[in-house]
Amino acid sequence: MKVKDKNKVLQAANFIEELAWLLNSKKKIDLENVSELLRHQVEPNQSVVSETKQANKLSHYIGVLPFLLQDKELFRTNKDIIEFAENLFSIQMTRNDRRSRYELVGFIVTEIIKVDEEKLLSIMNSLSVLTESDDKLVQFRKTRNDIDFSWNEAISKLNKS
Repeated sequence: MKVKDKNKVLQAANFIEELAWLLNSKKKIDLENVSELLRHQVEPNQSVVSETKQANKLSHYIGVLPFLLQDKELFRTNKDIIEFAENLFSIQMTRNDRRSRYELVGFIVTEIIKVDEEKLLSIMNSLSVLTESDDKLVQFRKTRNDIDFSWNEAISKLNKS
């Protein structure tokens, strides 16, 4: 075998070894789902919602939650955060514990996986509207100041808009 050919074979072997290492280090990435997502970008009319996509959607929504809970105009006090978690997700929190805002957010994010998935998707889908539109977020902040504000009513209004 020629030296050039040997070098090409060795380069290919090194490439395959590095690719295998990379793929093994990223086992959590569902390459099949990534390819489907890329195809969907080219062919937007195809809409196939698999369980994996729904789980990814849920993960994305849960990632939106800390962003919203850190908004001091929406949640002025820790009590506001506690009421939000109790009213929307039925997450019971003791009001006597002295917790920082960060601890409350972390507790909610970890407890939220216990909530019924359909209910969670519905609520989080509505809440994600707030992160996608500055106008809706500003309007929602104003609504939040109403005396008779209810999280359940606010979420149902977001679903209708």
